[in-house]
Amino acid sequence: MNAKSAGAFESTVAFRYLRAERSHWMVLLVAVALLALGPALLFAAGTFGPRPGFLSFLPRAACYYTGLISVSLGAAVFLFSLILAVFNVYSTISIFGVFLGTATMVVVLSVLGGLEGEQTRQIVSFSPHVVITRPHEERIVDAAPVAGKIRAGLEQLGVKAVIAPYMEEEVLLKAVAYEASQGVLLRGLDPTNPTFDLEPHMKQGTLRNLVHEAAVKWLDAQVVYGTYTAVGDGYSFVPPWPADLPGVIISAEQARTLGLSLGHTVDVISPRGTMTPTGPVPKLIRFRVAGVYSTKYFKYDLRYAFTTLEHARKFSARPDQLTGWELRLDHQGDIDRTAAGLRRALGAEFVVGTWKTQNRALFSAMKLEKVVMFIILVVIILVAAFSITANLIMVVIDKQAEISILKALGSTDRSIRTIFMLQGVFIGVLGLVLGLLAGLGVCAYLAVVGIRMSENIFMFARIPVSVSVFDVVSISFSSLMLSLLATLYPAHKAAVISPIEGLTAED
Repeated sequence: MNAKSAGAFESTVAFRYLRAERSHWMVLLVAVALLALGPALLFAAGTFGPRPGFLSFLPRAACYYTGLISVSLGAAVFLFSLILAVFNVYSTISIFGVFLGTATMVVVLSVLGGLEGEQTRQIVSFSPHVVITRPHEERIVDAAPVAGKIRAGLEQLGVKAVIAPYMEEEVLLKAVAYEASQGVLLRGLDPTNPTFDLEPHMKQGTLRNLVHEAAVKWLDAQVVYGTYTAVGDGYSFVPPWPADLPGVIISAEQARTLGLSLGHTVDVISPRGTMTPTGPVPKLIRFRVAGVYSTKYFKYDLRYAFTTLEHARKFSARPDQLTGWELRLDHQGDIDRTAAGLRRALGAEFVVGTWKTQNRALFSAMKLEKVVMFIILVVIILVAAFSITANLIMVVIDKQAEISILKALGSTDRSIRTIFMLQGVFIGVLGLVLGLLAGLGVCAYLAVVGIRMSENIFMFARIPVSVSVFDVVSISFSSLMLSLLATLYPAHKAAVISPIEGLTAED
């Protein structure tokens, strides 16, 4: 027997040992019932169109999520019944275990990748690409020569970027009308030439209000005067027109803590005060809320308030000093190269960071989370691998006589070992293919249709998904390797059975 015919013989025997002995129609009926119930519940929730009036007593959310669970469970049971129609029960359980592990890993890792990508997109849209500061947050006094070096460095690198100086100082925000306060970093910037895209995150007001404070003066709701008029309902409110105040943009979290909204006044207090005969006195300047932003990224929402660079310098009483420069590049692919070039041009006197270095802890945690989740989900496939081992051991015990006959007819130990290893490969490959198809199908559903989420609670309207080729390859390799390793012990036990031992073994 040549190698090709021997391989075909071994594959045929291996597949025959996995075949089903009888049909299991009850499992198929359960799957059909679940698949019928799921769409009915989704119809009752109004997913496919207007909700019928006679079903209005049913909770919409409960019907929607129960319907999704019913459809998902019905599809899984239906797939189980199809596999059970071809393979025996033990082989079906092993195949289904590999299928579940693979599909779960694909979906979970893709969702984690989507969350990381969405976080990256939001951070990049809000953060400057490159930040240049002095070590230990020292102030920059003679800024003009340094700005010239930065421009020269960018020209030498052939990179186009927006360069903006900024001023940053720790302050305390205190509501004028309430006894509430919160510490923040007051950042002075150029509203007409920002290095990050704050405008899409504005919930009230606009960046232009920092330059034109008069646009928000009339919105002050702390003092309201009423007067009778001859128009409308005969009564209207006439808001006051106080003296001009510098504008400040705060986050929605800060506004909620301080009880502020657009047009309200807030005291900005700096611990860098002046020395008086009675001791140091904190510096206090009253600002007007020119806008409220919300990025839903709490590192920024809890930390930063914004005003113009001019007002920040006046507030700090350092009109000739800067905290640093922010750069926003035309092409994000040039960020690392630009940062490295500016480090060489500016030397050790300056620290050149990027949005990656400023958020290193967050992305390190997300990568660690992905690795840990991969390891945890591998356990699901590991459980399926143990079921493969148990299944093949039972086959070895049940087929001792047939193994002995094969050996008596001339089959070698290697051939017997190959038969049982091929069984594990069949189980692993079939479970892997079905798992990849199901996992990628769920990812496609999440990407196109999605699952509704509340933007008031979560950062996204629906779950983000990003399928990585590297993740799919890693999952495939792990599934196949665990399935193959699970066959080593049963294959060895089958190979060492002697013809006499197998034929004389008791049933």
